[in-house]
Amino acid sequence: MTATTPQAAVSSRTLVRGLSLLEIVASTPGGIGVTEVAEAAELDKGTASRLLATLRQLGYVQQRGVDRRYVLGSRCLWLAHEYQAGQEELTMRAKPHLAELRDLSGETVHLAIREGLYMVFVAQEEPDRSVRVQSAVGSRLPLHRTAMGRAILANMQENDREILLGQIRDDVEATGGSVDFDEIRNDIIEAKIRGWAAVDRHDDVTRIAAAILDGENEPVAAITLSGPSYRLDEQVDAMGAEVVKTAAAVSRALAR
Repeated sequence: MTATTPQAAVSSRTLVRGLSLLEIVASTPGGIGVTEVAEAAELDKGTASRLLATLRQLGYVQQRGVDRRYVLGSRCLWLAHEYQAGQEELTMRAKPHLAELRDLSGETVHLAIREGLYMVFVAQEEPDRSVRVQSAVGSRLPLHRTAMGRAILANMQENDREILLGQIRDDVEATGGSVDFDEIRNDIIEAKIRGWAAVDRHDDVTRIAAAILDGENEPVAAITLSGPSYRLDEQVDAMGAEVVKTAAAVSRALAR
């Protein structure tokens, strides 16, 4: 086993802090001052200022001249563009099917990929309605908390699923959280039976998800139909069937 040198540990900690500051700036599109950044990151003002200066030199943040507040820099746009380019085939092939499901249901449709223990939302189609689920593109949520994540779990090989659930348990315990794994396993069983998954976040939004499979029948992404529960709950089975049909159409499009 290779020992971690003190210098490597310092560099790693600096990188984590820098990325943390970048996320703090990103979460405040109206701009944020160095004092607020330091408080949010639980750092002293001098350390926060030095890290922000480095991020500014690299183009990841910029400091407005009028009020000296920090906002994202153009380098973030380049990163986003490169990330989207990497998902272009999936999003391009999925888009017409997502739009068709949106028009059929009148609700918001999202596409997400799995990154480790997280689901990352990469595309969406929104209906022209005053009451709708807002765009989540760019959001990154723990896999086990999403309907799409549970749809992916339901379509994994049993051994792979158990390994992933073990990793989720370790991750949750490491952060002092808790997860009802009995509930997750019940949701997986139901998803395997009916073909689509759901998750109750107690927020009056109904989410119906199905996995997108590759040529080897492995889940590579998922779609979800989301809308106010008062509109979706009465037709959840019918809409679930449509979500499954849409996911299958995207799977076939990817296999071409």
